[in-house]
Amino acid sequence: MITTTMPQSARLKAEEQLRRQTESESFHPLEGMQFFRRWPRSFLRDLIYTLILNLMFALAFTLLAYVFVKKIGPEDFLPILGNNLIIGNVVGFAFWIVLSALGPLMRLVNGRSFWFITFFYAILGTGIVTGSLWGYAYVSGKRGMLSWIGSSEQLITSFVISLIISLFLSVMWKRRTEELTAQIVLAEERERVETAERSAAEANLRALQAQIEPHFLFNTLANVTSLIHTQPNEAKRMLEEFITYLRATLASTREERTTLRGEFEMMKNFLSILQIRMGDRLQVAIDLPPDLHHATIPPMLLQPLIENAIKHGLEPKIEGGTVNLKAERSGAQLRISVIDTGLGFGNAPSNGIGLKNVRERIEKLYGIDGSVSIEENQPSGTRVVLNIPLTMCS
Repeated sequence: MITTTMPQSARLKAEEQLRRQTESESFHPLEGMQFFRRWPRSFLRDLIYTLILNLMFALAFTLLAYVFVKKIGPEDFLPILGNNLIIGNVVGFAFWIVLSALGPLMRLVNGRSFWFITFFYAILGTGIVTGSLWGYAYVSGKRGMLSWIGSSEQLITSFVISLIISLFLSVMWKRRTEELTAQIVLAEERERVETAERSAAEANLRALQAQIEPHFLFNTLANVTSLIHTQPNEAKRMLEEFITYLRATLASTREERTTLRGEFEMMKNFLSILQIRMGDRLQVAIDLPPDLHHATIPPMLLQPLIENAIKHGLEPKIEGGTVNLKAERSGAQLRISVIDTGLGFGNAPSNGIGLKNVRERIEKLYGIDGSVSIEENQPSGTRVVLNIPLTMCS
């Protein structure tokens, strides 16, 4: 079995974010703004966020005091800001503690309608503000605040301010959940497109592979035919070898992946068939390190390269030559070389359909991570090198 590690899809990420957004009791109001969603949730992060939010409210109420209270001068700015900052932190941390304690209830509320959430938090906010101001007045000794805290004026003011803040946060909440829902829809659409593209690519790859197989079959049968009258014993032997080869490889060519050891064995059998026809003009060298026996590659990827080496390099050469099939590890890449000592690629009239199909298969399967290069071999011949990601089967 081939094992690979796939990254989490965009759809799963969006679903996870939406679940956390609607169910988690640790949602912070500042998360309604994109900037504050950069950092993962933690106790320290929420503490800092609460301090920032408290400072924002203290500044806002101080500026409102300057606008609506005419007797306030510049010299009163810092004292008023300091007092508002103290009250802001008392109220802000009271909110944090209460919302954290009501976690299960918050999960239920966050799943309700927009207006339900808005009025719920407005009423809850009024209660928290009133209770925290009462506690502040009692602890600080400012008993004169107690009569105002319990008045209808304070309750109405607290409710209106809580309603405005709750409405603002609910709008941000709604926009965020709609954004995440849209991400899920987009991710699902992308998955459908990617699935269709993968299906089309797999169908194309099978079509390319189907083109390679008849290419070999027809060539072999033509060779047998040419030997029947002149060398019947060799024709019979080649046909027997050919039948053995088909039995061993037919199932493998229908698989998406095969082991490098299995592919090299098939190529060894394939070359033995060609050696019957070419005799001493064809020498074979195969080099496969033991640690690469279980590396995986697409089936029928090497045969077109060997056929090219024979057809364009060694067959036209009177004395023939050697075909060297070699595999080696290069970092995270598998490097497979087909080297011949023939006439050289520059003397070939065409690289044929085989090499073209190999290029297309490598491109479709691996993209920029795979490559096919053709080099001059010294002192003569051609070197074709495949570079693909190294994967192992277990």
